Amino acid sequence: MKRPIDPVREQRELARLGREASRRKGPYYLLFAMIVLTVIYIVDEITSNVNAAMQPYALFDLFGITSRNVNAPEYKTALNTVAPWQVASNLFLIVTPFYKALSDKYGRRLFLMINTVGMGLGMLIVMTSRSVTQYILGMLFMMFFTPNDMQVLYIMETAPKEKRATYSFVAKGIALISVSLIGVLSRVFLKDDVPESWRMVYLIPVIVALAVGAGSFLLMRETPVFVEQRRHYLSLTPDERAALAEADKKSGAAEQGGVFRALKFIFVNRQLRCILIAGFLFFATTFYTSYYATVLEGAMTTELVAVALIIYPLVNGAVTIVSGFFSDKLGRKKVCLILGGLALFGLLMFVLACRLGWGPFAAGVFYGLSIGGLWSMSDTLILTMPAESSPSGMRASVMGTISVMIGAGMFIGQALFIVLQNFISMDILFLCICVPFMALSLIVLMTKVKETKDVDLDDITADTYK
Repeated sequence: MKRPIDPVREQRELARLGREASRRKGPYYLLFAMIVLTVIYIVDEITSNVNAAMQPYALFDLFGITSRNVNAPEYKTALNTVAPWQVASNLFLIVTPFYKALSDKYGRRLFLMINTVGMGLGMLIVMTSRSVTQYILGMLFMMFFTPNDMQVLYIMETAPKEKRATYSFVAKGIALISVSLIGVLSRVFLKDDVPESWRMVYLIPVIVALAVGAGSFLLMRETPVFVEQRRHYLSLTPDERAALAEADKKSGAAEQGGVFRALKFIFVNRQLRCILIAGFLFFATTFYTSYYATVLEGAMTTELVAVALIIYPLVNGAVTIVSGFFSDKLGRKKVCLILGGLALFGLLMFVLACRLGWGPFAAGVFYGLSIGGLWSMSDTLILTMPAESSPSGMRASVMGTISVMIGAGMFIGQALFIVLQNFISMDILFLCICVPFMALSLIVLMTKVKETKDVDLDDITADTYK
């Protein structure tokens, strides 16, 4: 049953939003906001990467693998225990769009804080785990919060429209470069003769995540796009809302957002439907980012692996920053074609570097090129283009819903990997799965999806891309 309108509560909210809209922003607010959002982006990227980087050492410790050999049967058993949970964690993401859609009603600022603190708590659970069960629970907790990317939505709704991709990619590029800190922390804390030393790599990221997450609620202002959209809706009379709801039924869009409205809109809107198909196919290629440390550990010593962990984020970040500038100049589709090709080239060279003993520098550079192309394309295809194809009132709902549906594509890649890694060398398997799925994704994107560069977010309607 639909909850009745509370006029008093809505008037209070309207007054609060009016005060928010009238508050004067200082001349440096945009710069200040970008600094805070970039720090949150750093937290997000470290949270997204630290488990994969520490995976061999966590499994050595929690499963008591004294040989510390990734090719040992015990390690295969440990991997077969943990890997299915990484796949199953996608099922928990079913609730993600419901969670993210709440920001269409209650604002972006609150959920920016919740999301960042949540990532810190997830890392804390993993860091303090004394059993495989607690480790898996912490991993699932982290994987619930990392896909939401509230900082990306914040940037999209705060930056000038002609610089949205540039601002977003520069922030992410800096964050990705900061992932080198995982390698630095590994060199400082990780010791072969101290099985539990991997836990200390999490300590500083946990502290930063909790501190900046809590502080963001006090430091950040609500996004102007949300404030105007919400004020507009609350200013409507009951009759105007009823007329708007009737129009929404015909178009598939909705002023208030919501998961089920977003789900319907994605399927009735040709643009979003094609983005969904391309993204679903693309995400089947992302599985290898969870297992690269195992390939590195099998090719070189732990100390040299730490060197590669320092190098690859620098290259990854550089690719990401450059791709942001090209995205605003060349367009989203062309830059995805370039980035997809770079991802496959980098992956091939990473496999060769590990197999032929080219050393940690080459392995780090080529892996950085690969994931730089991969995740930059991911952000364009899964975050930027859906945001630039959705009406303001349901943008967060669409982004949350479509990211989960696209993320389900990881099931395909992960399932194939888990089964086939028992029979085929892990690094060769990366190429066997990634090449065909990336090619199919790019074909759909280039032939079925319309360009979204320079679109005005305030002017998008359900009919914009028809």
